[in-house]
Amino acid sequence: MFKALLLTTLVSITTVIAGSNAFYGLNYGVNTNACPTLEEVKHDFRAISQYTNIVRIYSVKDCDLGDLALKASQATKLRLYLGMWVDKTDSFDKELSALKRISESNPFYNVEAVIVGSEVMYRGDLQSSELVDRIVKVKKLLKSQGTKVTTAEVYYKFTPEIIGAIDFVMMNAFTYWEGVPIEVAPDTLLEHYRHVQSISNGKLVRISETGWPDQGNQNKESIPTPENQKDFMLKTLCITKEQGIEMIWFSAIDESYKPGVESHFGLLDSTRKLKSEYTYDRLMSPC
Repeated sequence: MFKALLLTTLVSITTVIAGSNAFYGLNYGVNTNACPTLEEVKHDFRAISQYTNIVRIYSVKDCDLGDLALKASQATKLRLYLGMWVDKTDSFDKELSALKRISESNPFYNVEAVIVGSEVMYRGDLQSSELVDRIVKVKKLLKSQGTKVTTAEVYYKFTPEIIGAIDFVMMNAFTYWEGVPIEVAPDTLLEHYRHVQSISNGKLVRISETGWPDQGNQNKESIPTPENQKDFMLKTLCITKEQGIEMIWFSAIDESYKPGVESHFGLLDSTRKLKSEYTYDRLMSPC
């Protein structure tokens, strides 16, 4: 009876902690031409941990980020999505080797899932069957770990073959890149989510990327300003929380090493400070 009571208490505490974050998750990228140290990743993760308990990376091989992120996330008590970059080159083989190495030398107790590829179908880098083959290889590697495996893809590029191979669905949708006006952008995102739900065969669907820039060039009717980023962020947080949708915001930090508008999607600025348009309390209560 004591064990049952303890388990119930721990579940309740976990639920409270999970529900106390502004974001379900945040995406984290690094400059591969200036690789961070472990202490720098820890510093970034401590900043991120004020707003979420989940962080996603895009590659385990680049900058040896898989190893760094595992160590940093465990030190900062974050859960982690490990990404594997997949394209037309031999990147997958290198990612698989890196994943094998870190899975054999690090505990995976805080790894939420491994994401095999990001927008592979959108870029046309592989055929659907080729991506599925890579997903299966990762599943075999991690079978003893019990780690879930998926891919991240734009909302209109999933195939039945891919849906069948993954443990749950992660969809990307950027209404800014569609040129949608800010007034309808959050509802348009929700429409995309419902579409993916309709083809998911009942599997859980999460939003792996969405966001809005606060500077840069206008894209059709999408205008990047601090006010529009704030509007999209708060309304999207409100909708996803009300609908019980788990959403990973792109991105955690402004990526100043990227060109143009792509460097201005962050919740935090390049100095790791919360942008002046936001307050912690408002992010926690967006509706």
